Order: sequence, then structure tokens, then C-alpha cells
Amino acid sequence: MTRTLVISYTPRKGSYTKILLEEFISLAKEKTSIKHLDLVVTPPDLLLEKNLNLVMEWNNGKRDFSKEELTLLSNHHSLVEDVLDADNIVLAFPIYNFSMPATVKAWIDAIIVSEKTFSFNPHTGFKGLCESKRALSIMVSGFDYHDSGNIREYASSTIQQNFDFIGIPLEQISAFGVDQKREQLDTILTNAKTEISSLIDKWFLE
Repeated sequence: MTRTLVISYTPRKGSYTKILLEEFISLAKEKTSIKHLDLVVTPPDLLLEKNLNLVMEWNNGKRDFSKEELTLLSNHHSLVEDVLDADNIVLAFPIYNFSMPATVKAWIDAIIVSEKTFSFNPHTGFKGLCESKRALSIMVSGFDYHDSGNIREYASSTIQQNFDFIGIPLEQISAFGVDQKREQLDTILTNAKTEISSLIDKWFLE
């Protein structure tokens, strides 16, 4: 049985993101083993002064760290190991102020690690080390960015770039306009649930 890592950030009561994530888990739980990382309950460490410099030293090749330094790095590396152990990755979150919540960005920052999820060769450049995996992002927004004129969201492109960088093909399912188009809420959620069902059929019947 394949292993699926689910990462979620759904802190709001009545979260539509949580509804869609629960739809994925309900449909997939008999087809794959699921490990759920709730970023509300166990948020990743932010890249602040001490751990940021340690992460940069790791990415520059240093491996001789003190026990105290390794403890500071352990939160980041445990999140990386979750990714490396998984066959499938599902990341679910709402869009806040045109992009992803800071906690979700902190998770991304934690898993982009040299010689674990990517490598660099001065002659050939960067290479993702997670090419045998696949991923899905589930995003919900109160505003409909698909029909917004010149107002843009940057979560989709940021997620896509980071997963591309570490070699994981990413599919995206969005439910936009859940507040702006309240009269269409049921349709928006139903369409997203249909996409989730189709993706599960594709992933786990291949």
C-alpha cells in the first residue's frame, strides 16, 4: 500500500478547506496509508536567527554540528523525513491576503534542504531528489481569483515552483469565491469534491 502524507492548515471554524481535505481522506483512506501533519497543532519552526543560520550552513555542506545545534535542526529534518517517506503528498490550506499563510510557507522552507530534497552541481545546476513522488495542493479562497481582472494570488505559483524544484509533479485543486459568490457555494465545493474524487481514482487505480 502506498503512503500518503497529508499536511493541513485549517484553523478557522467551519473551514471549507477542512471540508475538502476530509473529502480526500474519506475517499482515500482505504486505498493508501495516511499520515496527517496538522500545522495548526504542530507548526514548523520559523526561520529565525539561530535555526536559519544552521539551515544555511547545512545547505552549504556543513555536517559537523553540536548536539544543541542538531536539536535546533531536528524540527526541520523531521519534516523532510516525512516527505521522503511518502509516495504521495497532499497540502491543504486557505489563501490569506493573496498568498499562503505564514505557517504553510514555514513548512515549505523546512523541506527545501540540500542533499535531501534537492542537490546542486556547478556544472549541471539544481536537481530535485524527489522525482518518484506526486503531490496535490487543495486551496480555498473567499475571493475568486479566476475571474478577478488584475488582482492575483501567488500561492498557486509558489507551491508549483517549490514542488517543481524538488522534482515532484504537482496537481492543484482550488475552490475560489466561497465568500464572494456565496450563492454558488454548494456548486464550488461540489466541483472541487468531484476533482478530488477523479484524482483519487487516477492515483490509486494506476
